[in-house]
Amino acid sequence: MTDTPNNTALSPATEAYIWGFPLVSVHRTRLLLCSRTDTATMNHVDNLATPDDRAIVAPNNDGLYSSAWYDLRHGDLIINVPAMDHPQRYWNVMICDGYTHVTYVCRRHHGINGAQVRVTWDPTKPPRNDDSKVVTVGTPTAWVIIRVLVESPEDIDSARALQRAITVEAPAGHPKARTERAGRATTIAQAGADFFSELQRYIEIDPPADWHPKLSAEAQAIVSNPNSVDSEELSRGVAEGEKLILGGNLSDAVKQNGWRTGRAATDSGADILKRAVGAKFGLGGHQAIENRSYIAQGDAAGQPLNGNQALMLRFAADEMPPCNAFWSLTAYGTDLYLVANEIDRWSISDRTPGLRYAPDGSLTITLSAKRPQDIANWLPVPDGPYLLGLRVYEGHDAVVDCTWFPPALIPQS
Repeated sequence: MTDTPNNTALSPATEAYIWGFPLVSVHRTRLLLCSRTDTATMNHVDNLATPDDRAIVAPNNDGLYSSAWYDLRHGDLIINVPAMDHPQRYWNVMICDGYTHVTYVCRRHHGINGAQVRVTWDPTKPPRNDDSKVVTVGTPTAWVIIRVLVESPEDIDSARALQRAITVEAPAGHPKARTERAGRATTIAQAGADFFSELQRYIEIDPPADWHPKLSAEAQAIVSNPNSVDSEELSRGVAEGEKLILGGNLSDAVKQNGWRTGRAATDSGADILKRAVGAKFGLGGHQAIENRSYIAQGDAAGQPLNGNQALMLRFAADEMPPCNAFWSLTAYGTDLYLVANEIDRWSISDRTPGLRYAPDGSLTITLSAKRPQDIANWLPVPDGPYLLGLRVYEGHDAVVDCTWFPPALIPQS
């Protein structure tokens, strides 16, 4: 038996499942996405998300996305970023390795005047995450995700131009090919004991970096030779590990004012359970220093969110989300997809055209299914139960360390 950093005793098979879950999740996602778009080929999503989009859950309605998958065994990548068109333009390039460690080429590090950065595979030291002209990735697999903020409806063409102008140069010999799917990342536990043979295949592609958390000797023996252990024991390890991952999403939560957020976000360090939880519920997500997301659990009276009860979210002038980039409030159905409404508004942010502030500088947002008389600050929500998320990009220290929370949602009479 071994212990996780939170002192939960794990059987060797459970430990091996939790340790390997992020790697299997990444590669199942790679195989799915590269069955649609060639490897080493950028897939541009150049429209803002709408209720018709069902590719990912809880989509961001604020920016344009591009992504591609690379194998650094074929050589380094060169990321070229043009000068931004104005100082407030948010952009970000995230590189995720096979075990969900991330590094950034981004506005925080590289500014707005253009940059050229080399991406190289180096398993000997973790990514520095600074303004270096060379960034390291711990595995050959590199998932590159580009994000560009759309400032307003009229800004879409400018944002698209910048999205396409951020380029990734792969070595001339890097293969471009389609892959066969291996199941969805959401159904990993259904593999049972076969999970471990699948894990072995991916470790051959992505051996863990020297600095990645190590397994106990007993768990390592299972990963190296799953056939040495009874399949029933392996299946129990998968079931126990999956249960811990599902529970871990709540155990890491910090709660205040009816909102919750994960303390670690995707910056899990050596905690293999937190890393698996991050892969389960936020694969490809940001570290808290880049973006923190808050989920509303209920209103100020402790009642679940329901569109039949109008709510107010009031930010005092000195309580606005503290950030250097932007914030955005988005409503979702209980299936975590956007829901159609009569004004085609799925989020409200500090960039929403026509947003009205009070004379004292405060901002009050109305959330309801029924259209109010004044719609300037109205975020339509589904008629019935719904979910609400607040994203804060480039948050100040109070956001990063979980000392700032959104105010409570106040029921309207």
